[in-house]
Amino acid sequence: MSEFLQHAPSHRAVRVWIRHLVMYRTWFLAEWAGTLTEHALYLLAFGYGLGRFVPDMGGMPYAQFIGPGLVVSIAMWASSYEATYGAYSRMRIQHTYEGMLSAPLTVGDVVVGDLLWCASRSLIGAVLMLIVLAAFGLVGSFWAVAVLPVVFIEGFMFAGLGLIATAVAPSYAFFNFHYSLVVMPMFFFAGTFFPLEGLPDWMQTVSQAMPLTHAVVLSRGLIVHGHAPDAAWHFFMLSAFTLAFLAVACGLVGRRMLD
Repeated sequence: MSEFLQHAPSHRAVRVWIRHLVMYRTWFLAEWAGTLTEHALYLLAFGYGLGRFVPDMGGMPYAQFIGPGLVVSIAMWASSYEATYGAYSRMRIQHTYEGMLSAPLTVGDVVVGDLLWCASRSLIGAVLMLIVLAAFGLVGSFWAVAVLPVVFIEGFMFAGLGLIATAVAPSYAFFNFHYSLVVMPMFFFAGTFFPLEGLPDWMQTVSQAMPLTHAVVLSRGLIVHGHAPDAAWHFFMLSAFTLAFLAVACGLVGRRMLD
């Protein structure tokens, strides 16, 4: 118990988040400009290009159907990238984690501060995508803003999952497995591009067990209709995944840093 308390996170985790924010301020404008363009291209290519050949989904145009799914999918990608390539660089290449641990910070502070930053990056990506959706007239309810807390929790969750991969990764090449076997299947089979009802029964079961599926349901409901079906259940599942990934990430990163 004493060892756990020694490495447990505290309010000082915010200091780690502030450090990342200070670094981000030097180049965020270039990223935002590129991200807005990329999001608009996603929507044009899939929503309107491919959408010309796809019938309405659930009584809505295809662009409006996939838009909310893209919001949370982009958040997943942003958080995962920061928690894998970004965190690995800080941990193993730049030795930023070691420098932080020489300050009055615990391993838990460093991990939670990093996860908070990854969640912030996912929130930025989601907000930019919401701006694009609003510009195309695809936001159906003012309650779309309620998706932002969902995105933050989702970003924290996928950051924990990414940090687990980072803690066991021997090199950057290891992340090919993480993205090919974990991130990409969720991107394609979480209900972003088509209803899950079109999948075989066994695949529907697998899809329902994917964390991103719950975020897609909440996002689509809030952005299009202003409410999501079974919102409490989906929010509970996101929270449960988040806590589980956080606990494992703290343990694995702590073991790697203290070995």
